[in-house]
Amino acid sequence: MSITVNLWTKKEGEIRRFLEKYYEDEVIIDEDVDQWSYVYREPLESVDIISALMDNSHQYDIKLGVQVNHGDLYPVTEKNHNDVIKGIFCLFYEEPVYEGCNEGRWIAGSLKSTYDFLNILY
Repeated sequence: MSITVNLWTKKEGEIRRFLEKYYEDEVIIDEDVDQWSYVYREPLESVDIISALMDNSHQYDIKLGVQVNHGDLYPVTEKNHNDVIKGIFCLFYEEPVYEGCNEGRWIAGSLKSTYDFLNILY
């Protein structure tokens, strides 16, 4: 199982600025990068970067989405990020860690297609 974290922005240098702050080191990517993805083979490792961006969303003009095993894209927002993180724990552990783990209700709100999610961004 994997979790892919996807970042998008229209602001030049924004993804690089966030990643350098997150990694506390220089990140070698072009200044004009407007999309970044990373596949986490260990799903729980994705929680840190999701939390970091959501906790600092007022500082960055970046949209975030996650995919489970390269499936549909789920938008992550300030409203639903805690539920998304709980959902990642539900996927990782075989036993439900909270009531919402049952019946696949791990994302708050409705499932968005990649096309719908990109329309939200732009």
